[in-house]
Amino acid sequence: MKFTPRKTYAWACSPTPAASKHPFLTGLVLLALLSSSAFAESLKDVLELNEAPPGVVFEIVEAGGDSWYATKPMLLKAIDKLHAKFSDLDIAVVSHGSEQFALTKKNQTKYKSLHDTVKDLGDKNIHVHVCGVHASWRSMTAEDFPDYVDVAPSGPAQINQYRALGYVVIDDYAD
Repeated sequence: MKFTPRKTYAWACSPTPAASKHPFLTGLVLLALLSSSAFAESLKDVLELNEAPPGVVFEIVEAGGDSWYATKPMLLKAIDKLHAKFSDLDIAVVSHGSEQFALTKKNQTKYKSLHDTVKDLGDKNIHVHVCGVHASWRSMTAEDFPDYVDVAPSGPAQINQYRALGYVVIDDYAD
């Protein structure tokens, strides 16, 4: 039995007849374009720029809270390198994997060093966001996170908002 798609697909979001013939592929392309990590840069690429971009946003998507033990030193080193080259560069961090749950109020004692670091970043005007959608999957709301962590409605949408402002997304910041 051959699958025959219907003639109209409102969800395909495309006015072209070719796109309506291949709604699955159109959906995949749209998903890739809307993906927060599409067009991300490495730290090395940004450090090679002659002029500072309007800002950078670090995208963090890891498997769990303990991943911060490896991520945090690399992130802090990357921030120091960026500020050494571009002293007034605006920087943001968006955590939208399972690691974001280390930043809950409940985990303030277990991950004290991480929470202290996030507070310090805030003092340096570096905003740290987590994903509200992901939090909701665990029945959590903004009230489950301390005031120094911004709960964005969606991590990928927050990244795309920064991108719209001209920020460069960095998802590779290892040495």
